[in-house]
This record gives sequence, structure tokens and C-alpha cells, in this order.
Amino acid sequence: MSVHLNVRSYYSLLNGMMSLNEILESAKSNRMKSVALTDYHVLFGSLDFFIRAQTLGIKPIFGMEITIEENEEQYDALVLARNNVGYQRLMAISFELSQHHRINLEDLAKDSDNLYVIMFSENGCFEEALIHEDYGLIQTKITKYKSLFKHLRIGMSHQESAFFKERNLKLYETALLNDVKCVAMTKVFYKHKTDDEAFRALRAIEKGTYIGDKTLVSAPNRYFYSEQELRELYSESLLKETELIANDCNVDILSIKTELPRFETGQNVENAYYLEKLSQFGLQKRLGNKLNQQYKERLAYELSVITSMSFEDYFLIVYDIIRFAKQEGIYVGPGRGSAAGSLVAYSLGITEVDPIEYNLLFERFLNPKRISMPDIDIDFPDDRRQDVIDYVREKYGDNHIAHIVTFGTLKARQAFRDVARVLQVPIRKVDQATKLMNQASLRDNYEQQSRLKTMIDTDPLLQDVFNLAVKVEGLPRHTSLHAAGIVMSKQPLLSVVPMMQMDDTTYCIQYDMVHIEKIGLIKIDFLGLRNLTIIDNISRQIKTTETFDIMTIPLDDKKTYDLIGRGETVGIFQLESEGMKKLLMKMKPYQFSDIVDTIALYRPGPMENIPLYLSARENPKSVKYLHPKLKEITESTYGVLIYQEQIMQVAQIMAGFDLGEADILRKAMGKKNVEELESVHQQFVSGCIKQGYDKNFSEELFALVLKFANYGFNKSHSVAYGLIAYQMAYLKANHPYMFYTYLLSSVIGSDSKTKQYIDECRNRNVLLMGPNLEKSYDTYKLEGRKIRLPFTVVKGISYNTSKVIEQERSLKGSYQSFFDAIARLNLAGIKKNNFENLIKAGAFDYFGYDRLNMLATLDEALRYANIVKVSTIEGDKLDYSLISEPLVTEVKESPREILTQESDVLGFYFSEHPSLSLRMKHKTTPIMSLRIQEEAYRFIGMVERIKQHRTKKGELMAFVNISDDTGNVDCVLFPRVYNSIKETLEVGALILIKGTMKEEKSIIVNDIYQFEKR
Repeated sequence: MSVHLNVRSYYSLLNGMMSLNEILESAKSNRMKSVALTDYHVLFGSLDFFIRAQTLGIKPIFGMEITIEENEEQYDALVLARNNVGYQRLMAISFELSQHHRINLEDLAKDSDNLYVIMFSENGCFEEALIHEDYGLIQTKITKYKSLFKHLRIGMSHQESAFFKERNLKLYETALLNDVKCVAMTKVFYKHKTDDEAFRALRAIEKGTYIGDKTLVSAPNRYFYSEQELRELYSESLLKETELIANDCNVDILSIKTELPRFETGQNVENAYYLEKLSQFGLQKRLGNKLNQQYKERLAYELSVITSMSFEDYFLIVYDIIRFAKQEGIYVGPGRGSAAGSLVAYSLGITEVDPIEYNLLFERFLNPKRISMPDIDIDFPDDRRQDVIDYVREKYGDNHIAHIVTFGTLKARQAFRDVARVLQVPIRKVDQATKLMNQASLRDNYEQQSRLKTMIDTDPLLQDVFNLAVKVEGLPRHTSLHAAGIVMSKQPLLSVVPMMQMDDTTYCIQYDMVHIEKIGLIKIDFLGLRNLTIIDNISRQIKTTETFDIMTIPLDDKKTYDLIGRGETVGIFQLESEGMKKLLMKMKPYQFSDIVDTIALYRPGPMENIPLYLSARENPKSVKYLHPKLKEITESTYGVLIYQEQIMQVAQIMAGFDLGEADILRKAMGKKNVEELESVHQQFVSGCIKQGYDKNFSEELFALVLKFANYGFNKSHSVAYGLIAYQMAYLKANHPYMFYTYLLSSVIGSDSKTKQYIDECRNRNVLLMGPNLEKSYDTYKLEGRKIRLPFTVVKGISYNTSKVIEQERSLKGSYQSFFDAIARLNLAGIKKNNFENLIKAGAFDYFGYDRLNMLATLDEALRYANIVKVSTIEGDKLDYSLISEPLVTEVKESPREILTQESDVLGFYFSEHPSLSLRMKHKTTPIMSLRIQEEAYRFIGMVERIKQHRTKKGELMAFVNISDDTGNVDCVLFPRVYNSIKETLEVGALILIKGTMKEEKSIIVNDIYQFEKR
């Protein structure tokens, strides 16, 4: 049987189209026992390919297409790993290619005994010589390569072409004369013969050109040939060689393993003993030396499980990372995920949640009945995360710690746009089509969006786009870094896993995170949370005037719960969505567990239980428990099974499971695996019967648990993240001005979030001041009880530009006039467009001139700046004695134009909302004052968003978001009202509305009037 030895997957990033499954299934359906994965320069898919191939009973061959440099000439070739050592050599070559995009021929020849080096006949080192029939050069090359490579082969490629078929025969004869073997070398880039146009489109996308570009290398017939097709193209001897090579290649990727680095304690004791003593000391410190038996037993049990699983190094490494962060004054999150259920983690300072106080279960984190690696994720402020990673790299070495690769894919809209561009479809058509698409796949959009379907069906150009886009949709397009994951290795990483260099200082492994545990690589998530940055910055500022520790704030602060109960949770982690605010206002939390429950409940699925929970919470006596023991477990959540830990406790208390078995039951119920579910079902029912319950009750109890199990949330995570939410709410309630200052600074760069938080400040009567050349910085600053906007909120003003303005001001004093400011900042390198945007944003207002006048004068001011700029030996300087300052040009006033320009550069209206003067004139109600009532309101606002909707009768209505200077509100325009204005209504229009509010933040519009544009 022949073997495809040169197959690219879609991991060749816009150079291949087949998924790993498609490659293996194609081999299987053609009854091929082996197939190679040979991506271009990379080994991204190798580990996954190995595992999938084992499942399908196909032998995987591993190789890589590489670029070789020889005497300033570059060409492609193929290398295949003969064994594990050869695969490790491939990893080194791939790393070299990630840095330099090519490998020197002599460097490739070093340590190449464990590789097959296959030189292509076309698009390789022989192509030029074959085209010109220079057989002397071919002889020279073969002689040279034979002396360099022990396992040299010449790949007969492009056999489909009559030209190369003839030339390949000559090459074959020359090779035979030199005792060099040749091999059938079909290049497989896609699955079906008809995919060649999609592949060409993919190449055009990568090259940024058009599909008809003649410089694009054509690649027809690069599909997965059947055995029969191969026999029609190649001789028996060439095909036999593919089989011989495949038989000789034996790589077991899973046997190339590593483990965690050993933690060096610096003490002459075993690490298990060191961990035990650290934990005991830490717990005593946590509890003020008041350890009761429950804590002692729990700690001893957890330590016994950790050491029996040989995870002590893991805990010590994480402990050391967090110890470093705290020593450096870096705020560490209180925990996340199931790790908060560990008393050892709490004792070591890894988490800040006492698992016994909150009834959290260690087995949810680490189950002795189900061996899997512990998973402790650590949250840091997003501006300090890199400091922690740098510490770990310095401690364990560059070749022992790395990031993890992830892949950006061609999503539906992007695939459609990219293909349309390479087909040169007019952008207007593309915009019309993509505006009708949602986040679903292209096929789903086509089936579900009738207007889109009609548009494509009636336009041949768009049909072509759609048909090609469907083929490339979902393909990986580019690499990026996993948002949080870092891997650590005792062995040098490059001996265990393929690596790549992303930039000067950043390295990542080429495997994604799915299977890396199988080769001993442990992922630790270092998450950067902007919410922790906010907490950290506010805490630091408070500490400048008083003693403060965010971890010791009271959890029963009335001001905090009042704020939460009013739904004033904009900007608060986990609590700021509209739905969550409504839930909080209904719930009126008064204790920390209420926040924990709310976070667990407000998710798809568990939301179904919210009415039941609220009703039971209002009247706890109405709750009926299936059994008194269930009351012990669920009384704190009013009879509702909210948490996975509660599911486990039911299994433990009612069915006699130990907590390890209970965790397995919990997981099986969540996965809904039929076989597993049936097994735990029988075990649960028989366990209940052994505990003395009858079969009917046992079945009823299992059904109840199963109903809630799919919705169960990890309580450990909810408690830990509930603590962050509470801390932010506490800071907002007790230090509101600091809170808003740092909240706004955390979203610089996001127009939507900035606008939302600016509106929140206005709603809460927090005074904001505009950008000011004399007083602004690169972040928001608190001036007494007022917040100053930064330069960086202005479009086009970067951090560096802001620093130039600040430095000029700091070194040379205040700007004396409009012309002085332009001259000095022009000398410092500030560009004209920066001046324009700063003027439009109001940063120059304090000079007392109208903004339109300053814009009209800017060119003259820049001429003045260049005249007073003189060159000296020391550098350029300003000499104001050369010319007097010019006069400011006066133009016609236009308040609306000024506001529009301000909105353009800030992303929101700041100094005045366009609706304000109309509201004052017509004496209408501000949006902030709208409340639920029967009487109709009159109010004026600006249209922010329009979303059309068709009623069941097919009539058009609309949902319109309206804003004024105090806030915004959603308005419902039923067909009668919408029809009266739909032709002229647009975003930015100023309208007067008469309507009633029957639901919070939603107006039913009775009548509408649109003001003329000014």
C-alpha cells in the first residue's frame, strides 16, 4: 500500500485546508495504514494528530516542510522523523524556522541521521536545473546532498504535469546512477480536487492580493489521491518506497515527557515535609493559633492526598509565585475555580477563602478517586501580570517556562469579507450582506436570514463568494498567545515540545492546551484582571492617608449592601449587567452569601431557578424538603440545589458515597454520558437503599439531583469571585470618587465602556472635567472631588503623546498662550492632527478662544511655530523675539458643530449634550428621572441605536435607544408610530417622545416628533 508522505493540514495557516480528522479519515477511507502530517515550518498539530491516529488505528508519520538556504538560494524540502530523536530534531528545526524563516543547508546536515531528508523535484532544489535541462548541475547537487544526508531521498512531485513527468524521469535516472533512492511525493494541501479554487483564494488572502493575480503560484491537483489514482501516476518502485519509509518511521510523541520543575526549598528536608510544615504554620497564622480538630483533620487529609499524588512541588511552586507577588506589593486575587475548596491553598496564602467556613469541598478540586492534575488559576492586576511571569522565568530559566499558542480562525463574516476582497466584489455589496449576518456559521446565516438568502441567490458574484467562503470558514488564520496559560517543565522545553518565538522576548509551545497534560506539561493560568488593577490602585491611594487592607474589610457593611440592593452596580465585577441589576434589586442582598448565590444563579440554565429561589427566600417556611437531611444541605439556598458541592453532599449523606465517588457522580451527571449516567444511577439508588431508604424515594431523589446537576455551579469559584465583587462594591460605596477615577482609567481605549461609565458618573452627580493642556495626564486624575479626563481619551492621542505634553509642561512650566503651546509642542514632535483633536476635545479651551476659531488659526499657529524655531549647536530652540504672535482668526459660531466634533474625538458628548438646550426650552423630563408610572412622559433625546423588528403580522416596528445628558433609555415604537417616522429616523436625530414607562428602563412610545437638523 502506498502512503501520502507530504500532507499539510490547516495548521499550515492559509497554506493548507484539511483538518487533522479529515486527513486521518481520508487515509482510513482509502484503506491506507499510514499517513504523514507535514505542515509548513510548524508542528502545531502533531500531538493531537498522534492521539487521533491511535484512536483510528492509523500509524502517524511526522514531518515538516522546511525552507533551506544554500549559497544564497532558498528552496523548500521535506524532513520526516524516523524516531523520537528525529522528532526532537524536527522541534529544533521548527524553532529555528520561527526565528529566521529558513535553515542553512549545513546546519540541517548536522545530527540528521534520524531524519529522512527529501528533496523535491519541483519547487525545490532541482526545479531550475530541470527546467533548463542542466543535468550536470543535477549531478553536482545529488553528489553534494548524498555526502551530507545519510537518509536522502528525491521526491518525485508534480507528476500530474506532462512537463514534470518527463523531467522527473531524467532526474530518476540520474539518481539511480548515484545510488540515491526516489519516492512518490504527492503534495496534499486540500481534500477534494474541486477545492483548488478555495485554496487559491486562501493563498490570496495570505498574500493580500486577488485570486486572479498571476504572481500567485498555482496549486491544482494537490488533493488527497486515492490508491488507484496514485498507481496511475507513479511506478510501483516509487510507491513501494513510500511504504518502506513509513515502516521505518516510528515516533511515540507521548513517550517524550517531562514533569514539573522540582521546587528548591533551600532546606535539607523532603518537599512533602516542607509543604506540611508550611501549611501548618500558615493555618495557625490564619486562625490566630486557634486550631480546632476539624481544621487539623481536614489539613492532614488534604496533605495526605496531595503527597500520595506527588503534587507537593506544584503547591510549593504556586505558593512561591504568590509569595513573590505579595512581597512585591502585587495584589493577588482571592482565588478562582475549585482551588478555593482547598484548606492547604488557604493555609499557604494561595487563596483567601476559608473552605470550612463556606462549606467548600476539597474533592471538587482534587479527587483521589480520579487522578488528574491540580488546576490553580491565579488572578493578578492586568498591569502587574508580566512582573510575575518575569519572576518565574528568571527563577526556572527561559527554556523551562513558556506561553501556549492559540489560533485565530476565519469567522463567518471575516471569511465572507476576505473571499469577497480576493474576488474583487464591490465593497458596497459586501457591506450589505455582512450587515445581515450574526455570529452563527455562514450556512446557518444563509438558512435563517431570508434577506441574506435572497441577496445571495439573486447575485452570481455573491454566490461565488458564499461558496468559497464556506470552504475556508473556520480555518486557523493566525497564531496568538493563550490569554493566561503558562507551562513549566523540569526538562528543557525544546527537548519535549516544539517551540516558537513570537517576538524578541516571548516564546510559546506549539501545541495547544488540550492534550499537554499527557506529556507532563502543567498549565498554570496567570490571569490579568482589570478589576484587580482597580482594587489595587484604590487601595494604594487610600493607604497614603490611612491604614487599609482590602482583605480585612468588614463583610457586613450596610452602605455596600444598600448600594448593591439599589442595583447601582455599574463597574462592579460580576454584578454590572442589566439582568443582574434587576435580580439584585429584587433580592436586596444583606449578607455575603447572597452575593455568592446571585453569581451562581445568574447564568443560562440556573436562571430558571431564580423565581423559585426568590419566592422561597421571601417565605422560607413555605419550602418543602424531600427529606430532613436535605434541609441540612440546602437550607442556606432555600431548598434549591444551586451548587455542585451540594450535589456531592447529597450523594455523600443520602447514598453513602465518599466525596471522591460523589465528585465522579457530579461530573457524570453534568456530562450526560448515557453509559456513565446509568452506572452512577444504579450506584446512587443502591447506596440510598443501603442507607435505609426505599427504592421509590431513592429514584425520586436521584431524579431531583439529576434535574439540578446540569445547572450546578462551582461554589468555590462563586465564593472567590463573590469576594472580588463585594470588595469593588465596598470601594464604590465608601470611596466613590476614587472608584470612578480608576474605573474610568481601566477602560481607556474602549469608547462604549467609557461612555457607559461617564453616564454613570453623571447619574451619580460625580463631576467630570474635560481634557486640559495644563492639568490632564495619561490617566484620569482626581482633583478634590472632581475627576479630570486624560489626554489618552482623545482619539489619536497615545500614551507616548500624552507623556510628551506632560514632560514639556513639567520641564518648562505652564503654557503661556495658545501660540506658545503650539510652538513648544510642535518643537517636541506633536503633529497637526493631534493638535486638531486636542482642540476639538476642549484641551485648549482655557485659553479663552472659541474652538472653531482655534482650528481656523491652527495653520497660522504652526507657521508661527516654525518661524520662531531656530537651530543651534545644542539643538532646536524657540526664539519668540523673531516675530509677534499672530491674531486668532474668527469664524461664525456653531455650537452644534463644536459638540459634534467633540463627540467625534471623545466618543461621547461631554461639555453638553445636543438635547440639553431643547430640553430646557421645552421643559421636558430628563431621562434619569423617568420612573414606572401610568401617566405619560414627555422627554427629548438623541437616537443612539435603531433595531428594526417584524411583527407576527409582518409589520415593521423598532426598538430605539435614546440618550440625553442624564442617561439613556430603550423605546419601543410599534408599527403605527414607527411608520410615521421611519423614513427620516436615523442615528443622531434629536426627537421629542411622548410615552409611558411600564417596565424599568423601557418606554412604550405613543407619539414622536423629530427636530430639524441645525
